Amino acid sequence: MKRCSRSIAVLSLFCGTMLVAGVPPTSTSSGSGYQQYPPQYGPPQYSPTPEGLRDLVARTQEDIRRSEHFVQGEHHQLDRCRDAEKNLSTFDRHLTKGHYDKGGLDHVIGDVQGILDHNTLQAEMRDALLRDAEDLRAARARHY
Repeated sequence: MKRCSRSIAVLSLFCGTMLVAGVPPTSTSSGSGYQQYPPQYGPPQYSPTPEGLRDLVARTQEDIRRSEHFVQGEHHQLDRCRDAEKNLSTFDRHLTKGHYDKGGLDHVIGDVQGILDHNTLQAEMRDALLRDAEDLRAARARHY
């Protein structure tokens, strides 16, 4: 009986700690196929407007800048990041003038994918850039 009470107390303490910490409970049998993302990444979402696309571009640029801080010694990795930033900036400049450049967006997506494929990244940076690439592909599919 004491062993059972102790187990229940430990389980209650664990669940209470998780709720206070703001960690949502997860189910091991989610038949829906929905992938649960950490709260800071959430499911891919952006506003289907030119302003929403510009916000996505800004978020992607920021994620690339943050990933640059962890590049050490390898010049090719830094060059990939800088090329992606330059192409994102060019794409954004065209958007501000009301011109949606699908070819430019394809190039940007390729740049981000190149960083994912060839750069050494921390898990957090990889997750952020993967989300950016998914959102950029979804934006391309919408044909803004």
